[in-house]
Amino acid sequence: MQVDIKQNYFELFGVPIAFHLDDDVLHSAHLKLQAAFHPDRFINGTELEKRLAVQKAAWINEAYEVLKNPVKRARYMLEVSGLEMNDDHETTSDTVFLMEQIELREEMDECRSCKDPMRCCDHITGKLDQRSKEFSTNFISLYQQGYLEQARQVSKKMQFVERILEQIDEYQLKLEDDIL
Repeated sequence: MQVDIKQNYFELFGVPIAFHLDDDVLHSAHLKLQAAFHPDRFINGTELEKRLAVQKAAWINEAYEVLKNPVKRARYMLEVSGLEMNDDHETTSDTVFLMEQIELREEMDECRSCKDPMRCCDHITGKLDQRSKEFSTNFISLYQQGYLEQARQVSKKMQFVERILEQIDEYQLKLEDDIL
């Protein structure tokens, strides 16, 4: 099994450049790549072979982290298509979307003083999950039509929603810890 670091992550894992990937296929490919290039397999190799094995293993793991996360995968698809992605902290200029996010953050703050904060968080999570599905559908459509800049704007929104969902998860874990 050969690994060429010039391959993109999709090629490395033997999957098509697509937003929707089969998680089982991705996981299976990851296990095969890990088995083939795990540094322990090169314990008796030269220092160069050992160093290359560590680098390849790290690259394989990085690729897997990107491909298994829909937001990272979307942004990587844009990179593979030639669109330069500045960094993970790009913001959107869509004022309607930004106002919606401010309102969601206010709702999150209200959850802290709510009688049932878990239920409140679940309600917000439901809204965000729905928006995430809408953005995913929109991203796929724009990407397939070659509207990469518009797809990038949608990917920024996807990233923003993902961050808020992570914050809600952290808050809910804290609530659970406080209960225990």
